[in-house]
Parts: sequence; C-alpha cells; structure tokens
Amino acid sequence: MPLPQGRSGQLYVKKEAAYGVEETLAAANAMRHINRGSWSDLPFNKENSPEKNPSPGIFTRFARRAELNYSGLQGIIRPGGALNTLPECDPFLEAAFGSKTNVTLATTVSSSPTTTGATVASAGALAVGDAVLLEVTGQANSPFVRVLTGVAGAALTWSPALPAAQTVGDDVKGGITYKFTSLLSISLTIAHYLSNFEQELVGAGVDSFELALDANAEPTFTVGGPGRQLLDASTTPAIQTQPVGFTTVGGNPPSGLIGQAYIDDTLYLIKSLGVSFTNSLEARNNEYGVSLATELNRNGLREVPVTLEAWAETPATLYNKTKAGSLVEILVQTGRTEGNIVAVYMPSVDVQPPEQDDPDENVNWSFSGAAIESAAGANDELKIALL
Repeated sequence: MPLPQGRSGQLYVKKEAAYGVEETLAAANAMRHINRGSWSDLPFNKENSPEKNPSPGIFTRFARRAELNYSGLQGIIRPGGALNTLPECDPFLEAAFGSKTNVTLATTVSSSPTTTGATVASAGALAVGDAVLLEVTGQANSPFVRVLTGVAGAALTWSPALPAAQTVGDDVKGGITYKFTSLLSISLTIAHYLSNFEQELVGAGVDSFELALDANAEPTFTVGGPGRQLLDASTTPAIQTQPVGFTTVGGNPPSGLIGQAYIDDTLYLIKSLGVSFTNSLEARNNEYGVSLATELNRNGLREVPVTLEAWAETPATLYNKTKAGSLVEILVQTGRTEGNIVAVYMPSVDVQPPEQDDPDENVNWSFSGAAIESAAGANDELKIALL
C-alpha cells in the first residue's frame, strides 16, 4: 500500500449552524492550506485505577472525559478576487474574531473631501469600524484602505489620515471586515482527506490565532482550538465522503512586496508584523453526565500581543513614542489591486521600547507590545479587512 503524502491532502471547512452538528461539505468549502497541523484526540482519556494491587503492574484503567484539540493549522489569507467575495479561509477568520461585516457599496465623493473624511453620494450600510477602499486621484499608491471612525448620514470620517485629500468623484467602496465580539460560540466542521486516510473535526472552535505579515511573503494565519468529535472511517458516525471537486476562490494573494504600513498618520518602513490572540475558548464538557462537549465557552480575557521588526532609523515615527509611553495606531495594507487587498488595523497599540541588536551590518529594532481597546467595551483591538 502506498504511503499517504501530506502534500496531496485536501482541506474543507464550513461554519456550523449549531454547535457540534456536522455540516455537509461541498466542493465550495475547499480551502488551500500550508499545513493542517496536529489533531490530538483522546476519546477515552484513560487513567490508571488508584486501587491497591498485589503486583506492581497496572491492571485497571478508567475512562475520563474526552479531550480533542487541533493546533498549527496554517494557510494564506487569499482575498476572493473581487470586492465582497468571501475568501476560502472565511470560516476560520469569522470563528476567530466572532463576526464580520460585508458591505456592498460603490459610491463617490460628492463634497468636502479632506485627508480624514468626505461626504459621499450614499453611505449605504456603512458603520463605524468598517473598512473602506478609497481612491485618491494623483497618488501613486491609490487605492488606500482606511477604517471608519464616524458615519453621519453621508458624511464619513476615517483613520489614519490619507496622504492627500480625495477629489470630488473619487471612488469609495465597501468590503469585508472581521471584528471581535464579547461572546464567541462559532464552531466549524473541518475535514482533511489523504489518499488512504481521512479525518474530520466536528465542533471545532478557534481559540488561538496568529497572523504573520512579511515584506517578502504573503499574509499567513495559523489557528488552533478545541473540538467535539474526531471522525474517521472507523468511528460511528464515520467521516463523510470527500466532496466531488475542490473549488478555489481568488488568484495569487498579495505580498508585502506591494504594501505599506502606517504608524498613526505616518508611513513607516517595516520588515514584518506579527499579531496573535487567544480567545480563552473551551469546549464545555465538565458537568456530571457529560462527556462530549455541549457548547463553546469563553473562560477568560483576550490578549493581543504584537511584534514589529524595522531597521533602526527614523526614531520619531515609532521609537520616540515608545520611550514617551504613547499609544500608537497601526495600519498595514498588503496589495493595491481591488479585490486582492488584505489590511490589518489596530487603533491603540502599547509598544515597548525595542530590543536592538549589534551586528556589523544594518542595526535592527525588535518592537513588541499589546493591542488594546480604544475604549472600554469597544472590542476593536484588531481588525482584518479584505477589499
């Protein structure tokens, strides 16, 4: 029998309508991935009996509550290729953040354009916290992603500031924005198929999320979390048959070769940005008479650590602010082609003074810190937008 080759594995993922209720997968639920990671299943989680035994051997073991976790599942954030088209990794992003908005809107500036706002012909369903794509006539790096800080009728304000004001008639478009929520109960059905071995996670939550942006690579994410059941050909129920077809969405994703980063309103040259968070999510199965989990439950705080690498230059943009203890706003846009843009936004980041190396070559700054809410209860430490 030929050994299964991991390179040939195919992954499918779908948001569950109810926790732990297996979703029927189809070709449209396919997701290209880098690594499916490790899936750890202890369906009986047995322990040795504490009872006395005349010999030094172990004779009896008792079943305990099941434990199921996955970790290290990694993929590229591939935008859908057109505005408002969900990416293949949409279920993971929504389950990690808790919610998303997808605003279909193509309008234009009608009056009063400035670097931080404009009145548009129609604001449609736009709301504070949504990301928008802004055309700026005459600017080489147009269009620009910004996040709305105010919506009053058709008058919009955004942050950070644009490098120049828009012109009447310039485009303003809506897109997809993933946002944090206080409650988090979204679960997924995830299946992985090899040539002769198949596994399916049912009731999988996203507890850990890592985002990596690099100047010479595509945006990647890594997720992990608890699950309810791991199915294969030997279990009851058994894993569902692999869908016929593997439908992909979007073309080649953007990379840091075409991108830009802002600290507050200032363009800043960075080498990489890393953001992660843990949702403190657990599968609830710790009551009497319960083995398989009955729901997902957040049981703690959400922390959002941030790392940023840059050459040791232009201290006024970020270094000096870390020494002063100032909070900074960070926006990183990857790509400039409509429908193929990934943006990461953090309105309030507490960055510590950096570690500095001492090579014979260029000196590097390694910043670290934490993204925090802009106001108590705002749930806005981090957003990911696809436009």
